[in-house]
Amino acid sequence: MKEKDKIIEPEICEVSPNMKLQKHNAVMENALIEARYSLTVEEQRLVLTTIAMLDNVETAPSGFPMLKIPKKLIIEATGIHEKNYHQIKTALRRLMQRVIEIETIGKNGKREFVLYQWFAKAKYNEGAEHIEVQFHPDLKPYLLELKKRFTKIPLKQVLQLRSKYAIRLYELLKRYEDTGFRTDYLPELRRKLGIEEKEYSRFFDFERYVLKPAVKEINEKTDLEVSYTKKRTGRRITHIEFEFHSKNANKGDTTQTEKSPSEGIDIQALKQPDLWDTTLRVLENVYKADTSDIDSLRAFTYAVYKTDVYPKQIIIKSELTGKANKELLKILLHYWSAIKEIIKTETQGNYEAKISKELTGDV
Repeated sequence: MKEKDKIIEPEICEVSPNMKLQKHNAVMENALIEARYSLTVEEQRLVLTTIAMLDNVETAPSGFPMLKIPKKLIIEATGIHEKNYHQIKTALRRLMQRVIEIETIGKNGKREFVLYQWFAKAKYNEGAEHIEVQFHPDLKPYLLELKKRFTKIPLKQVLQLRSKYAIRLYELLKRYEDTGFRTDYLPELRRKLGIEEKEYSRFFDFERYVLKPAVKEINEKTDLEVSYTKKRTGRRITHIEFEFHSKNANKGDTTQTEKSPSEGIDIQALKQPDLWDTTLRVLENVYKADTSDIDSLRAFTYAVYKTDVYPKQIIIKSELTGKANKELLKILLHYWSAIKEIIKTETQGNYEAKISKELTGDV
């Protein structure tokens, strides 16, 4: 066998059975938080716990190690009773087949979708006191090379949740905890929660069996207090607007709610549902703003798009002055002066290219 053809086995890193899961976070790049995938509760807990373990081992320079995880921690993380430990084998088999769909914006402003797998390898021995798993190397930018635009998910919170929808919604909200608001286009929210197209197809059923129970469980068991508003375009409910805050925030702290304008919303402007999300993605990809700037720019984009207020007033209201780059502010101010004409004339299929052109100056 030639030297270059040799299979390089990953470094095996043993996780201490004394690891206190409740004190650790699963840290992920925001694109992975926003990805589309469907996992059971046990699979979600197993993935999040395994991600948290990456911070507690010395990872190999070439990539992910093979994590050797004690049976005790697996039982604690998944909630599976020791007598039913064989279910872990089933969960691992399913996870090897699960697909993660991550969306990006190409140079032409068009959306691109890339499919990934969670694990490259998993080992399970009958009667063994541990399992071994290795994350897929393609996930390295989303789990190891984290410099900015990432979110911390505390295991203490998610391990209390029993609904897979509550866990995913908690992750999505946690990304924007600094601003305290999030608006999702309904079909996109369904995909991110892992709901099939024909599943809970009526909004009444979606709200009754998914949205309300998830929000209720998050409010009862986690560090977030969440409420939501249904937004319509014409007669149809097209968006869900979440407002939330940390229960641990100091009383009288209104920073979050001040960044989440709820009055004067122009529903008719929502002709292109994910317009402001697209704007943010282009800004992130092109201008590489740091984490604090991204949060401020998101607040700015949301406020201008949703309230139709003169941008300079929004800058003061959202305390953007001094946080974001002056060049970015100029770009945004110019951009929003042209955006209304774009959404009046373009369709879902081609407006993103014009957004990219407005933001980058591309011809």
